[in-house]
Amino acid sequence: MKKAVKFLVMGAMVLGLSAPVMAQDYNTVIGEVAKALKDDPQATGAAKSLVKDYMKSFKKDPAAMVALGNAYLASKNFDKAAECADLALKKAKSFGDAYILKGDIEALKDDGGQAAMWYQQAINLDPKNPHGYLSYANVYRKRSPEEAEKTLNLLRQNVPDFPVDAETGHTFYTSGNYDKALEYFNKANINQLEEARIGEYALSALSAGDYAKGLSVAKTAMQRFPDNSGFIRLAMINGVLGKEYNEAVTYAQKLMSNDAEKNSGDYNYYGQALAGAGQYENAIEQFNKSFAMDETSYKNLQSISEAYTALGNSDKALEYSILYLDKNPDAKPSEYSKLASIYIQKVKDGEDKEENWLKALGVYDNLLNKYPHTANFVKFQKGHQAYLCERDDEAITYLCALINDLEAKGGELDSSDKDYLKSALSEVGYIYWSSKQDLETAKPYYQKLLEIDPTDKYARKALGLDTEETTTE
Repeated sequence: MKKAVKFLVMGAMVLGLSAPVMAQDYNTVIGEVAKALKDDPQATGAAKSLVKDYMKSFKKDPAAMVALGNAYLASKNFDKAAECADLALKKAKSFGDAYILKGDIEALKDDGGQAAMWYQQAINLDPKNPHGYLSYANVYRKRSPEEAEKTLNLLRQNVPDFPVDAETGHTFYTSGNYDKALEYFNKANINQLEEARIGEYALSALSAGDYAKGLSVAKTAMQRFPDNSGFIRLAMINGVLGKEYNEAVTYAQKLMSNDAEKNSGDYNYYGQALAGAGQYENAIEQFNKSFAMDETSYKNLQSISEAYTALGNSDKALEYSILYLDKNPDAKPSEYSKLASIYIQKVKDGEDKEENWLKALGVYDNLLNKYPHTANFVKFQKGHQAYLCERDDEAITYLCALINDLEAKGGELDSSDKDYLKSALSEVGYIYWSSKQDLETAKPYYQKLLEIDPTDKYARKALGLDTEETTTE
């Protein structure tokens, strides 16, 4: 009898231990089941026996049923995923993860309204489960950021120990609202953020244009995750954009010295850091490496040109500026102006004045051919640069042509046109008044200028409206 009791007790002990162990073991089994369902979503082949054994062991465990439902969901078997959610709810009608699974099913069907309804159920019935709030907020992160924010603040009230600020930052980050993401990441404890979240923090600061914060976050991230070269890269980029060039050089050198794969952008930012720190020759070397890795990264050619300009080598600056404009189909008007300005400077320096002047005009003509909408800009630049180079007659020709075109528009001038007109009238008036000593010819231009800007001091003085003393005051 004692022996029988002994075996009964041992049996009870075995049964008592096996139930909770098996309840926990679904986590170790579900991976294989999910892998099988990926290849056999209907569980009619290889996955059939695995699913059958899983159901036999864990059918009464709501968490295990949700895990199986998520495996079905990953293989797009929505019906079976929903069955698993219902089985979980039969065992625990307030089990929030089951409602979240139902919401995820609808979300993958692209029915955001139904998904939100199920997530709301999770919040109502399982208010201590943070994932219902997160899923609900995720639905609204783009369509109504305010609703998403309101839900996450409710999570803060109901689950105060949950890292709400970090998750709210993540929600706004994934929706592209970087200003809001940065606002919430700033409230989070940076030393408790996981690696992915601190990466989003640094990228949010970068995208929001807060480069000082981006650099600070990247530096903290480097200390916590020294093997992640992405944080070194972010420190370099934020340093360059924030004009902390010496720091950026330090991080660029650290990035270049590690074993991580480098890309064209890495060398370009290294070059920008060096150029910003005044190390132009080294910068040119990095820009060349960047261009060699990606021959569509035309900006490197312009950067090389600018570095040569800083070194006083105008011939090399011209060579690379011309190459940049020749290769880049998307070159901006301002970049044509940079090339023209190199020729203009040669004119001012007395170097082959006529030849370089004609080359400058040719650059403006090429700009006009590529971008016809820049006609007024081109006319103004030709006249303005002629004025600065003391080529008075040419300046009058170009500026008066611009004045006539703009006046022909009547009152339909935008702010840029008004600025062109004011400057053109002022410069033509000054040439006649000062250079040609012909005040009478200058007066009509100054009168027109006063109609646009009654406070222009030179026009008022030329027309005798202010004395020299009054103008000086």
